[in-house]
Amino acid sequence: MRTKADHIHHALREDIVAGRREQGSVLDEVELAAAFGASRTPVREALRRLQSEGLLTVGSRRRMCVVDLSESHRHEVTLLRESLETTAATQACARWEPDDLDGLRVAVLRQRRVARDGDVTAFLGLDETFHRELAAVARMPTLSLLLDQLGAFVRLVRVAIPTDDAHMLALADEHDDLLDRLERRDAPALCAALGRHIRTTAPRRR
Repeated sequence: MRTKADHIHHALREDIVAGRREQGSVLDEVELAAAFGASRTPVREALRRLQSEGLLTVGSRRRMCVVDLSESHRHEVTLLRESLETTAATQACARWEPDDLDGLRVAVLRQRRVARDGDVTAFLGLDETFHRELAAVARMPTLSLLLDQLGAFVRLVRVAIPTDDAHMLALADEHDDLLDRLERRDAPALCAALGRHIRTTAPRRR
C-alpha cells in the first residue's frame, strides 16, 4: 500500500525531473507539509529519499535544495548514458528477436504521432521509453537497472534543450535509423550512431 511519504516522494521527483522545481531552489519542509496536507514526518522521509537518489543536496542552514547540475555533471551523465546504452546495443545486435523489432518500430510510430500534435511532454516520455526498450533487448537486467537509476539525471539534462515539432520528428528519424542498424545486426555502426544521437544536443532539423 502506498504511504503518504511515497506519494510525496513521487510527486516531488516528477516535479524535479520535469523542471517544474528549478535547479538550486530550496524545498521547505513546512511549506511542503501544508501543500500536501501532511505532517512533516512523511515530508522529511520523502526528502531523505530524494537526497539519497542525488536529486537533492544540503544547502546553507541545512536546507534541502534541488540539485543544480554543473557542466561537468551534465557531461558525466552523458558519458555514463552513452557507455551503458552502447554496451547494451552491442548485445542487442546478437540477441534481438522479431517481436523486439516490431515493438520498437511501433514505439517510433507513436513518437511521430505525438510530435505532429506538438505534445512535448508525451514525446519525451516516449523517447525515454524507446531508449529503455532498446537497451532491454540486450537482456542484461543489471544494466537496465543502472539505466533506470540514471534516468532522472538524463531527464534533468534534457530540461533546457529546446524541443519543437521539427526537433521531435528528426529524433524519430534517428530512432528509425538506429533500428535499421539493429536489424542488420551491425553493432559497430549502431554504437557509433547511438553515441552521436546521445551526445548531440543541438536542435535537429529534417
